[in-house]
Amino acid sequence: MASAGAWDAGDHMSRTFTPLPWQVKPWCDTSPVCVISSGAGTGKSWLYLWKISAYCMRYPGALALVVRKYGNSLRNSVIPWLEQIVPPGTVHEVSNSRFVYPNGSRIVYGGMKDANQREKIRSIVGTTSGVDIALMEEASSFVWEDKEEIEGRMRGRAAPWQQIGIITNPGPTSHWINQKLILPAQGGQLKGVSVYRPTCEQNPTLGAAYMERLNGLTGVRLKRMRHGLWCNAEGTVYEDSWDADKHIVEPFAIPPEWPRYRSIDLGFVNPRVCLWIAEDPDGVAYVYRQIYRTKQRAVEFAKDINRFSNREKFEATVCDHDSGERADLASEGIQTIPARKDVTRGIQGVEARLLGAGNGPRLFFFRGSLVGVDEELKESFKPTCTEEEFEVYEWSRDKNGNICKEEPKKENDHGMDAIRYYVMHRDRHLWQPSAGTPTLGKLTETYSEKRKSAGLSVF
Repeated sequence: MASAGAWDAGDHMSRTFTPLPWQVKPWCDTSPVCVISSGAGTGKSWLYLWKISAYCMRYPGALALVVRKYGNSLRNSVIPWLEQIVPPGTVHEVSNSRFVYPNGSRIVYGGMKDANQREKIRSIVGTTSGVDIALMEEASSFVWEDKEEIEGRMRGRAAPWQQIGIITNPGPTSHWINQKLILPAQGGQLKGVSVYRPTCEQNPTLGAAYMERLNGLTGVRLKRMRHGLWCNAEGTVYEDSWDADKHIVEPFAIPPEWPRYRSIDLGFVNPRVCLWIAEDPDGVAYVYRQIYRTKQRAVEFAKDINRFSNREKFEATVCDHDSGERADLASEGIQTIPARKDVTRGIQGVEARLLGAGNGPRLFFFRGSLVGVDEELKESFKPTCTEEEFEVYEWSRDKNGNICKEEPKKENDHGMDAIRYYVMHRDRHLWQPSAGTPTLGKLTETYSEKRKSAGLSVF
């Protein structure tokens, strides 16, 4: 029997792996780096977890490392998958974040979101001669330095070959996986790196409903998640100002004297969003925490906000206008002020902060600021945090498909609304209209009603 806090594979039915035709080559691949890049549903992660388990069975005493950027996301996919895959007699030591095989091999899992998660992995790996095989799962979330850190620990001696598996969905063309690994390897300029680009058509086990969801995607998500293309978004609102490499930064300890704000966009079927924002002495803003979640009642949402706020003091909490839900927030001690909802001016304000003036950007996001992933959004291939919205928040188009830079689409805009509310609150002195200017709040009643009926925000 397994000890307390452990799980024994002997209690479960073992399974065998039968590879799909496209999976045979990467299964046999022994290159130092193996990149599998594709859209959703090809079976790339399932393949590599089986490969790691087979490696641990074949080479006694092997050390395998499985990481995602955010360690808590392992609980919903990777860990349950491994519990189906590992052979009888394997013990899952949950408290130690590892699977221990009967032959002494181990699979250690964790995250690399912050210093604490990194140190946990270092402490485990540091007790051995090094890692033999590693998996960077959902690798587009990692930065180049993460890959270098793992590479520096690939000193295992249990087998005649070691490998880092980089399993990823495509992202923008500038991403390090595409620029530093895929393109050079495919061009014959990089040795020791193999690249595989399967398609969902190569997985005949996908059901009709799953394919219908993929085919129903639009824009850049259709290209990336359905067709597996590394591509840039076109016609997005912030395409000239948002740069993930620049605007997403590593977390740091926020000085207690920095002023803090919260900004809330309400929803239920659509995500509810709460952003926690701190400002340095120069007014540069850092989003250091966020909730991005669907199907949560206002009172439950408020309780989560209080729980994650850790008794911090806030200068203001800016909120969407729904009076009933603001009252629900107030009942839990969260006093709010109504947001200024001028969309056009708000977009201009956010863009001004992203671009900065002379001294660089004035708006940043902490990497890993999301407190928990909404699995339903993820399964629907929708944004799961505010940062992801920047690449899919698009301008509307006319009947001929031409971009109309007058109104953004009312899609993928929940975090966009929240960050806009904050900017309009803090930078409102910069965006006061001149006397007589026909802002959205002063347009005719008829035009306002048209915007409301179309689901567009009105100042």
